[in-house]
Amino acid sequence: METQKKTLTVFTPAYNRAYTIHKCYESLRRQTLWTEETWIKTTNGSTDNTAELIKQWQTVTDNGFEIRYVYKENGGMHTAHNTAYENIDTELNTCIDSDD
Repeated sequence: METQKKTLTVFTPAYNRAYTIHKCYESLRRQTLWTEETWIKTTNGSTDNTAELIKQWQTVTDNGFEIRYVYKENGGMHTAHNTAYENIDTELNTCIDSDD
């Protein structure tokens, strides 16, 4: 059986967004067309518990999508975008902010 190639990556750069990132995660989980896709979460030097939340969500078996966590030192939003682009392996991608 051939494995379906993923076509879309949603990436979410964030800095200290633990207080709101769960809204983005729950929204992605509610999507009905969101299967075999990837969510890349890039923390831009966060010092709160954003990383712990993402790592916890990675253990959920029924997300419906792969979650990748990428940490980088704080360097501004544009560097978080660049880091995400370096980790995208799908044809399409879009950014959804942590408070969307």
